[in-house]
Amino acid sequence: MRSPSQPTTMWFDHRLVMRPSPIHGVGTFTTQDITAGELLILVTGGLIYTREDRDLGRVRLAGELYNEEELPTGELIVTPKVFHYYINHSDEPNIVDLTRHPASTQYVALRDIRAGEELTARYL
Repeated sequence: MRSPSQPTTMWFDHRLVMRPSPIHGVGTFTTQDITAGELLILVTGGLIYTREDRDLGRVRLAGELYNEEELPTGELIVTPKVFHYYINHSDEPNIVDLTRHPASTQYVALRDIRAGEELTARYL
């Protein structure tokens, strides 16, 4: 497997926790108030491979532990499932991913968010 994989860097605000969500299974919630514009989640890089690599068994993962996305090149990228994976959809989101790219995620608060509130984003 020849891969353009990049080191995975993950940064999460210390005020985030995962807990059961009334929206969908598990969600990411705040433990303290958040101010509009604050960076909450930053994830870059990941393991990059082709469908052929996966189909031929060159890449073997515990699938339930990883989030797989397709890159514009057709290759696949995976990162471990943590806070950024458990952001549920809302038509009135309180965070936004500024990058909108599978190899990078940068969620910031769209508005002030109260302690205990679930973080939500609008998925297109």
